Amino acid sequence: MGFLGKSKFAVLSCSPEIFRGAVFGRRNSRWTLLRSGENGASGELPGDRLRALLREIGCSSGDTLLYLTGDLAGSSFFVWDSVEMPWREQRGAVEMELPGAVPVPMEDPLFQFVEFPPDEEGNVKVCVYAFPASSLDQICAMLNRANSKADEFVSPLLGLMPGDPPVRFETINPGFFFSEGCWKRAAGRDKVLAEADEKWAEIMNGLFVLPENFPVARFLDILLVARLECSGTAVKERPSLRVLPDPARPLRYRTHIQLGAVLLVLLILNLLWSFYLNYGGEYREARQLASEIESCRRKINSIQSRLKRNQKAIRDMTRVVEIVPGESDVIGKLAAFSRLLPENVLVSNMRWSDSGVDLQLQSENAGINLPVLLKPLTFWKVGNLQQRQMWNSDVTSINLRLVPNTEANAALETKRKSGGASRSRSSGTRNTNNRSGGSSQRRTGR
Repeated sequence: MGFLGKSKFAVLSCSPEIFRGAVFGRRNSRWTLLRSGENGASGELPGDRLRALLREIGCSSGDTLLYLTGDLAGSSFFVWDSVEMPWREQRGAVEMELPGAVPVPMEDPLFQFVEFPPDEEGNVKVCVYAFPASSLDQICAMLNRANSKADEFVSPLLGLMPGDPPVRFETINPGFFFSEGCWKRAAGRDKVLAEADEKWAEIMNGLFVLPENFPVARFLDILLVARLECSGTAVKERPSLRVLPDPARPLRYRTHIQLGAVLLVLLILNLLWSFYLNYGGEYREARQLASEIESCRRKINSIQSRLKRNQKAIRDMTRVVEIVPGESDVIGKLAAFSRLLPENVLVSNMRWSDSGVDLQLQSENAGINLPVLLKPLTFWKVGNLQQRQMWNSDVTSINLRLVPNTEANAALETKRKSGGASRSRSSGTRNTNNRSGGSSQRRTGR
């Protein structure tokens, strides 16, 4: 049996004369008769015969749906006209109609019924198979003896449909055939029954894939139950056919497994959806926070870069502001210093600062006397002097430091200021004389 539906089932016909069975399976979208077998009358008990037949056709109730068919003692079959209604209400209607429909009253009756499709007016034909409840004891004892279980017992008459040809069973009501809703004598109707057998062979070969020259007439009761099983809703799933007690039925976990699988899938989907909602919300928030953090980081970097540029600009401006203007006559002093140096003296390096001038000189005259040469410089004086003969050379290296001559510079500054004051006084005198001359000219003119 498949996980999501039946893929194989077996039908066994049980009668005192003979046991027959067949296994049907789904092959290439068509139902195929896989195996069949017969077990004739013998001295064995019915349960042993059933077990032998199951072994012969390779049927196990554990993995194959098993249906029993045949005729029960004291049974009755009739067709009843009703109206379309749910199966529970239809069952109640059949139960009310049953006492008047069976020829012999039954004690504790049980029944099965099958409804045909309704006509245009909503009327339906209902096939009813009724029997005493005690008739099932033989079926239960046989199954117990065979150590087997059956999914259901179904009468082959319930597999008939409107428009079917006459049907005759070897083990059910011998000497009669069923046609047009009632039993009729078979005596003298051999031609009609032969034509019916041909029609049944044509019908069953169209429904099932049967072996070549398969005896349809002998297995007609089994084929009718198989047709009922394959007609839409399975026999096991039709509550109107349920008659076997629960101890005689196998425990089928397929429905439970299907339901569990569906619930498991729904649970997984629910968990995935919850996870998606929670994780999706958190993921979106994380993305948003990461985006905000990245934006803040870019802003911080931009502000830090701008701050560094501003600090650098401030340092440059501060350095410019704090720069001492220095002396205005530096070029003249350098010119005076350059005039005093002999031509054989080379200035190789010079560094000027507020505290003095550091010079590196080179000369080929080893006896040069720089303090005497530079004595005319009134604004500088020799602060430090180092002379040394370069190794293996006639060149003398001189390190000279000139410092400002503060006394001479102060005197010069005083002289400059006094000269400026005298120039201001003389300029004032000239302006006064000009004003006096102008006034006298104006008086003379008048």
